[in-house]
Amino acid sequence: MGAFKFPHDHCKNDGIDRKETIKKMNLIDYLIIVIYLFSLVFCGFYFRKRAGKNINDYFLGGRKIPWWILGASGMASNLDMTGTMLITSFFYIIGVKGFLIEIRGGVVLVMAFMMVFVGKWHSRSGVMTVAEWMEFRFGSGTQGEAARLLSAISILIGTIGVIGYFFVGAGKFLSTFLPFSPTVCALVMISVALFYTTLSGLLGVVYTDLLQAVLIGFAALFISIRAFTSLNYDTIQAITPKGWSDIVPSWRITLPAYYKMYNLFGISVIFFFLKTIIEGLGAPGGYMAQRYFAAKNDRDSGLLSALWIFLLSFRWPFIIGIAILGLNLGAKVPEPEKVLPTVLIHTVPIGLRGLIFAALIAAAMSTFDSTINAAASYLVNDIYSKYIRKDATGKQLVRAGYFSSVLIVVLGVSIGVVTPSINSIWGWITMSLVAGMIMPNFLRWYWWRFNGYGFAYGTGIGIIAAVVQKLAFSDLHEWLAFVAVGSVSLIGMIVTTFLTDPTEKKVLVNFYIKTRPIGFWGKVSKNLNPNIVRLVKRENKRDIIALLFAIPWQISIFLTPVFFVIHNWINFWVFMSIAIMTSTGLYFSWFKFLIKENPINKN
Repeated sequence: MGAFKFPHDHCKNDGIDRKETIKKMNLIDYLIIVIYLFSLVFCGFYFRKRAGKNINDYFLGGRKIPWWILGASGMASNLDMTGTMLITSFFYIIGVKGFLIEIRGGVVLVMAFMMVFVGKWHSRSGVMTVAEWMEFRFGSGTQGEAARLLSAISILIGTIGVIGYFFVGAGKFLSTFLPFSPTVCALVMISVALFYTTLSGLLGVVYTDLLQAVLIGFAALFISIRAFTSLNYDTIQAITPKGWSDIVPSWRITLPAYYKMYNLFGISVIFFFLKTIIEGLGAPGGYMAQRYFAAKNDRDSGLLSALWIFLLSFRWPFIIGIAILGLNLGAKVPEPEKVLPTVLIHTVPIGLRGLIFAALIAAAMSTFDSTINAAASYLVNDIYSKYIRKDATGKQLVRAGYFSSVLIVVLGVSIGVVTPSINSIWGWITMSLVAGMIMPNFLRWYWWRFNGYGFAYGTGIGIIAAVVQKLAFSDLHEWLAFVAVGSVSLIGMIVTTFLTDPTEKKVLVNFYIKTRPIGFWGKVSKNLNPNIVRLVKRENKRDIIALLFAIPWQISIFLTPVFFVIHNWINFWVFMSIAIMTSTGLYFSWFKFLIKENPINKN
């Protein structure tokens, strides 16, 4: 496979004849895209009044949104156009093993943790943002305010970087099919998303995401069926290298120079898996946490998570389908990153091509709109109303939400304009910036002694270390950058925690009773009602057992349809069996109790 060409910059437009590609896009294709975009604008106007009463309605939908809509919206928000192109290139090169690389983030394995217990911990707090949650955890005094401010700042910095990533990736993909420059294409898409998101808040976001989820699901089914029916197992084996259709990892593989960081494949997979476990236990912020703050109760948190994971399973047969259809096209594919647009142009008929193209735009839009709305909630709720305009009315705060959305997008686009490399943005966000926040976000749930000062200093030092790494040590390997930044953050937060006073006892007791966290809470629980402590420990034990089923369940339902599409029946039945067994385990350890669960602080 060493013949594949990997340019330094992902998703360059050279390699595909744009003029020839644009000619193959029919008027019907363009009409479908235009109708789709106008439907999004209509949704923005339709939900404007329902979302404009106050910031609770604007950012959380009044906590009245059905769980199945939140789940479908979450799935759509986890898919983005650029990420799908990148993941497809991994599958194209090394086959099903590409799934193991994407444990770093693309598999979204953190959802198993959100489904079992971290999601309901969020919804029990009754807050609007992760930053506001800091005062629920550390109190409303100085340490709680410090943690809240640093949390808001760190999330906003990450969001601005993510928007820059969307801007670059979406522009490069769309300009392959449309007769405009990458900048114009990206600005049009971003402007439409910004318009309906700003007008309608979370309500508009989740309902447009529902429409977009339907489009994404259609595209996934169409490509999966086409790949399954077009190629049999013998043909797939003939056009792929040995081991391409197998999931068993090797310790070392040989990849083109640009991806040489993954040559030590076994170590990479172990590293990504451990990183994901820490992230899952610490819980992601942004739009993912927002769905749980908007959930009505524990039951809805669990159900929306299960649906979210199930719908995400449609992504993987789509990706493997694109990969093998691309391999079947042979020399028509100029480079791995171009597999997706090449297959779309050469194997999908007129009309359906426009519909699938709209689905890929939907994948970008759904991630972008959720990111904007969630980020604006931090700027309004945790900075503007907290420090700038404490007496602002509900309507004034909603208008501040409009302004915040625009400001965040302008800053993100500016980053995208000056940083044309997708990988340079994404690598820094996922490895360096995340490393600066991962341990503070983890310890806040599981250790009673960890205080707001420790969180604030650990996060602040982590952000500074990430910026220094980007400016002064930009060539540092991703692993080393992650370890270096994470270590600096960890040392800073531990030292600060022990040099400052613990969080007030009444704050910790309130947090413990409402959240019922797992971990080192003996100092808090020893003076509480023994019945309450017993119920908390029983729930914790059940959740840990359920998690042991949830992780293999998620992986198995993602891989089962992958092996179905490529006719690998041995692995198909293996992972189907795992899915059935883990589903049974989840029913008895999680679902049964999810339905009957009641808040223990009322007992």
